[in-house]
Amino acid sequence: MLTPLRNMLRSPWAGGIFVVVIIAMAAWGVTDIFAGGSGNSFAKSGERAVTDRLFDSTLERILRTQTDERGRSLTKEEAMERGLVDGLFQDLTRETLLTAYADEQGISATTGAIAERIRTDPIFQDTTGVFDPVRYSQLLDANGFREADYEADLESEMTLSRLQRVPIEGLRVPIALARLQAAYSGERRGASWFMLQQSALPEIGEPTEEDLLELYESRKAALREPERRGISLIHLTADDFISESEVTEDDVLAFYDAYKADRYTGPDTRTFTEFAFPSESVARAALGRIAGGAAPESIDTALSSQERTGRRELISNDRLADQVFSPGAQTGSIHGPQPNGDQYIVIRLESITPGDATPLETVREQIETELARDLAIGLFYDALPQFDDLLGTGADLETIAEGIGTPVLSFAPVDTNGVTKDGRRFLPLVTAPGLLQMIYAQAEGRKTERFGEDEATWLARVDTIVPERLPEFEEVRETLVAAWKQQQQSQQLQNVSAEIEAAIASGESTLAQQAEKYASAVESLPRPITRANTELQIPRPLITGMFAANEVGDTFALPGLQNQMIIMQVTSIERPSGETLDLLAQSSAIEIQNGVADDLFAAYLLGISTHVDLDTNPGAFEAYKRSLVTEQ
Repeated sequence: MLTPLRNMLRSPWAGGIFVVVIIAMAAWGVTDIFAGGSGNSFAKSGERAVTDRLFDSTLERILRTQTDERGRSLTKEEAMERGLVDGLFQDLTRETLLTAYADEQGISATTGAIAERIRTDPIFQDTTGVFDPVRYSQLLDANGFREADYEADLESEMTLSRLQRVPIEGLRVPIALARLQAAYSGERRGASWFMLQQSALPEIGEPTEEDLLELYESRKAALREPERRGISLIHLTADDFISESEVTEDDVLAFYDAYKADRYTGPDTRTFTEFAFPSESVARAALGRIAGGAAPESIDTALSSQERTGRRELISNDRLADQVFSPGAQTGSIHGPQPNGDQYIVIRLESITPGDATPLETVREQIETELARDLAIGLFYDALPQFDDLLGTGADLETIAEGIGTPVLSFAPVDTNGVTKDGRRFLPLVTAPGLLQMIYAQAEGRKTERFGEDEATWLARVDTIVPERLPEFEEVRETLVAAWKQQQQSQQLQNVSAEIEAAIASGESTLAQQAEKYASAVESLPRPITRANTELQIPRPLITGMFAANEVGDTFALPGLQNQMIIMQVTSIERPSGETLDLLAQSSAIEIQNGVADDLFAAYLLGISTHVDLDTNPGAFEAYKRSLVTEQ
């Protein structure tokens, strides 16, 4: 129901109107809701710019959290190939445009607001909840941030958040619209149904010769067999060298000792004293005595104190649990105060008992497998130069395979999708990236280049080429008979479904009578459902059909599984009562507000792009991307 409004808000002129509205809001004081480098530029607007240094440092931080399918860190070149570099350029360019506009309107995040955000961020606070400038600097450094860069990032984030809140601040959803949406989403319906199976209908007879010839003529395009190619393949992987990997006892022992603490030792238990105080100020006043080792009973301002021994789940406050059970926590360290209900908790760590270590013999096989795999990867890469030397001599596949000690795999002719004439598909052909495309670019008898990915490589040859052809009628007679029967059965199933619908609609019969007639059983929903239906596993087409009905008793048919139709009848329609409707309207208003706000912001962004000058330097950006290819 909101489609016309949303379409209007996405129009270019709506963006211009919204810019005028925002400027007016700034002039009228509505912006009170917001109170609280060097290098080549890839994009610039006003005082804002995306420099090569800013872009590169941002990309490096992003890549700290990006891995490939094998869990390894991505390089900048790999990031570029996956579209991450172009995506980052678009994001930073958009950010530059918006923050430049915010500067122009005087609604950018202030220095004071940024400082307050940093000061109150729990991640930068010490164990007592006070901002720690040393921790702040250390965390930024560990994550690749200079303080100025982090604060600039934070300023942009806060400014963009303010801009995105502008539409919501100006929106008020009419109660009538909210109630209408609530009535739509809150309506519940019940239904009953039965399955009409093809097997319950009379058998289809045999087709005539004329039927088959007519079907053959109409399906010539589908019957035509595509070109297929016979392929021979060398597929060399690191796994081929596992049997050659020699893992010694010293290797196993060294690996076990190196990773014993991290991988083969269970979680430790910790003994700590937990103090409960009536307020944060009282708790802070007692920190000195607690840190000095005072006996729990001597802390008379504490509501209670108790010594506890166990694991992380003993502590209900997540932040305290993280601190007390962090790897760097030391005996005697003090943590808190942190709120827990109407009290404030302080914890003193008394002792740490290491977890039990898994015996070497229990994990020996696992370690040997991992070490053998690592050695095999090295042997694989050692074999590649020999592979390339043999390939460079012009040797055939069999000679190359013999030289590197691997077999040649041969496959029956396949099409461009890797499928044989009888429908088989060979896994090595469809998993090799780009293999079939390369095969179909070669002449008969020619080899592809050696290609592959980490820890696997391929080399293929076109052995035979089978041209595309249209099979003769007699070759596909059985296929045509099966297709004709399937076509007739489908039509029969639809015709009978229509007859059932008509019989029930006229009052001549009921859903239960029709189910009995076709040896089926009536099923019903356990309870009425809404259009959203997050409770029961009901196929979406059935829900759509059920709510398309106009009144109780409407019956309709929908396709089920193969050779099956579902005959469904609406048995109840429950619309929300007045009191329920008012409650639902509250959440509906928020949904409508957020949806329209998103559309308004899209229009707003469109208007800003015409109102604010943005200069981009595609040449500098392309030069940067070229540098990534040779930089790694």
